Amino acid sequence: MQTALRAAIARFEEAGIDSPTLTARVLLAVVLNRPREWLVAHPDQPIEPAQQAAFDHLVQRTLAREPLAYVLGRREFYGLDFTVDPRVLIPRPETEILVDLALAHLRRSILSTAQPQSEEHVVDVIDVGTGSGAIAVAIATCAPTARVIATDVSAEALDVARLNAARHGVAERIQFITADLLHDVPVRARVITANLPYVTTEEIDVLPAEIQAHEPRIALDGGPDGLSLVRRLLNQLPAHLLPGGAAFFEIGSAQGVAALRAAAEALPDAQAVLEKDWAGLDRVLSVFMPEGYPCHHPLSSRIPLL
Repeated sequence: MQTALRAAIARFEEAGIDSPTLTARVLLAVVLNRPREWLVAHPDQPIEPAQQAAFDHLVQRTLAREPLAYVLGRREFYGLDFTVDPRVLIPRPETEILVDLALAHLRRSILSTAQPQSEEHVVDVIDVGTGSGAIAVAIATCAPTARVIATDVSAEALDVARLNAARHGVAERIQFITADLLHDVPVRARVITANLPYVTTEEIDVLPAEIQAHEPRIALDGGPDGLSLVRRLLNQLPAHLLPGGAAFFEIGSAQGVAALRAAAEALPDAQAVLEKDWAGLDRVLSVFMPEGYPCHHPLSSRIPLL
């Protein structure tokens, strides 16, 4: 086993793979179905030919700059294990801030009893551009009574999201809808979350190979300044966010000023603030609707609620 591990580490080092030793151990642990600590304690354990072949295959995929999360088929987010593959963007740790903010506002909203839970065409959370379903599933898991709607323009991404909802036992409380943002989604919510594409079109061409060549471009490209989809969704909020509700958008670290300006132009009566990530960088645009804000555009009932 030690020979196989050392050979993989050497190849990763030569190729410039990040954390070569950790990466090799993670892959070998998966193949052997053992914890990484076991590898350290049993360095002389022999490897069966089939296991060696499986390990070599994972090493080759990693050398081809396929993201480790895709190679493993999983990624941890908010303490939960999610299935991921090239149909969806890989969840990032900084996106967990959206879940924290959404849960905090949701609890405040429910305590205020501003809107009864049973009101028709009202849900607790809408997650826009749900991808793997990480945000929606994490919220539903942490708020056991919450009703959630998750939208995505990609039907393939929603297939992955449904798998993750079922995996964590929240499928009955999340409704998945194929939609361009909130177009034709006849629902209002207490909270809206959105981790939309916010990489500028120009920046995509200089992203690391693991991202540029493997993660879905539709989940990355936010237009010329990275905020094209954010602006569109801001304009949809009056029809879909309850008075007193809040929307939380993940943004790029250099987009704070432009995001605040976009929110002020689309929703001059709303309060918009920036939240920083753990590195002290602008990461979330939070938009709070006034309690007395009128709901525009009557909703139809074309899509049955949960």
